[in-house]
Amino acid sequence: MIKPQLTDEQRQALDQHHGLLQVDEEGRKYILMSMEVYRELMGVGTDAELQSSLKALETGLADIEAGRTRPFRDVLAELDSE
Repeated sequence: MIKPQLTDEQRQALDQHHGLLQVDEEGRKYILMSMEVYRELMGVGTDAELQSSLKALETGLADIEAGRTRPFRDVLAELDSE
């Protein structure tokens, strides 16, 4: 498994931007965030909640990639028709 490491420049930028950083690299956009920001955004306090949250994200991304999702607007339309 790959273990990415932050550069000193990335660490400094995260510190300067309160733990949240948008990166645009050759047209590809990324978000870098500190663990503190992630936990606050996702509402995960314990390590167990964090692991559960990360697993749910991985599962959701796999579902999207495999085509096991529906557009949100379709779900809303279905709920409105009931």
